[in-house]
Amino acid sequence: MRVLLVNDDGVYSRGIQALRAILEERTDWEVYVVAPDRQRSASGHAITLHKPLYLDPVDIPGARSPVYAVNGTPADCTKLGLLAVLPGPCDLVISGINRGGNLGFDVLYSGTVSAAIEGVIMGVPAIAVSLAAWDDPDYGPAAAFTAHLAAMVAKKGLPRGVLLNVNVPPLPTTQMAGVALTVLSRRSYHDRFEKRVDPRGRPYYWLAGEPVEEPLSVETDVGAVRAGYVSITPLQLQLTDRRTLAHLEGWMEELEAGLGGRTGTPARRA
Repeated sequence: MRVLLVNDDGVYSRGIQALRAILEERTDWEVYVVAPDRQRSASGHAITLHKPLYLDPVDIPGARSPVYAVNGTPADCTKLGLLAVLPGPCDLVISGINRGGNLGFDVLYSGTVSAAIEGVIMGVPAIAVSLAAWDDPDYGPAAAFTAHLAAMVAKKGLPRGVLLNVNVPPLPTTQMAGVALTVLSRRSYHDRFEKRVDPRGRPYYWLAGEPVEEPLSVETDVGAVRAGYVSITPLQLQLTDRRTLAHLEGWMEELEAGLGGRTGTPARRA
C-alpha cells in the first residue's frame, strides 16, 4: 500500500507528523510526505503556473518515510507528489491532520480538502481529515482513527469521483460518542474587514468574522462534531445540478432568441 500525505498547515505541523508516525507502524505501507514549506491554510484549490516549484528534502527526527517541502499550494503538493515523487501508482491520498475543523462551507476554501480533491481528480482515492481544535490539540486520537479508516478504504474502496471529509472532535477516544455519517452543514461567516494603518500610514484590511450556522443536528458535520462524534462526509466532484438542468429546458426557446432569433430544435440535456 502506497500512501501520499499532504496538508495545508505546512510540513513541520504536528498534525501531519503525528499521522506519518502512526502510518509508519504499518510495515507493509509505503508512506511519502509532500507538504507546503509554510502555512497555506484557506488557499483553496490554487495551483502554481507562473513560477517554478522546488521540492526540498526535510529531515524529521525519527521519520522513516521520505519527507519533502514544496514552495507551493496544497494542491501543488498532491500533483507533485503523484507525478514526481512517488516511484509508482498511489493507492491513497490523505490530507491532514488539519488544525481546526473543515466543516460546512469551509470545504470550499480549505487547502486541506482541496489537496484531497486533487488526488480524486487524478484518479486516486482520498481522505481529508481535520481535528476540530485550536488550543493545544492532541492529534493522537485523530491519527489513530485516520489510520483505521485508511485501511478500510484500501480494502473496500470508494466510488470514483468521491472523497471523504473527516472531522474529529477534540476528545479522548473513550469519550467520543461514536462515528456519524453526515451532510455538510450550512456553516458560513458574517465576514467583515478590520481597517488598520501600518507604521507608514498606509491603510490595510484584515478579514475577520464569526461563523453563522443553521440549527444543529447530528445529521450535519457541525452538529455531529459538537455532539462528540467523528463526522464523515462523502463529497463528490460532480457539481452539476440536474434538477436545474430540467428547469432550464423551459428557457431554451428564449435562450436561442439571444443568438439572433434563430429557430430550430432546442438541444436536449444529456
